Amino acid sequence: MKFQIHTAIGHSPTLAPAPLDTHQAAREFTATLAQLLQVEPARVIHDEYRAAEYVWTNVTVCLPTIGEAVFSVDSRKTAREGVRLYLDNKAVPFTWTDSGSAGQTLAGAIVAAVRERDARAARRG
Repeated sequence: MKFQIHTAIGHSPTLAPAPLDTHQAAREFTATLAQLLQVEPARVIHDEYRAAEYVWTNVTVCLPTIGEAVFSVDSRKTAREGVRLYLDNKAVPFTWTDSGSAGQTLAGAIVAAVRERDARAARRG
């Protein structure tokens, strides 16, 4: 599936290191969501704000009929503590695993949240 990631970066002269490669994670996150949910992303936005002390990153993937999946990374924390995951503005719990990449781990948690949300909706009728 083809998709284009739109990047917006605000920055100051000195950069703090990110706890994970957000560009690679964004590509893997988007590709894995598209593959597992069988839907072409309508839009992918990779926002970064860079300051001397930290880098704040948001990756937003808009999925038709599914919703909006977002992961945020705060470089002031470790990868395990600094990453947050959301589906339609609701926090999605996830657990880091030693297998797979960061992007695949985050996408897997989103897919599980989508399936759980859809199952709840089906039970309600």
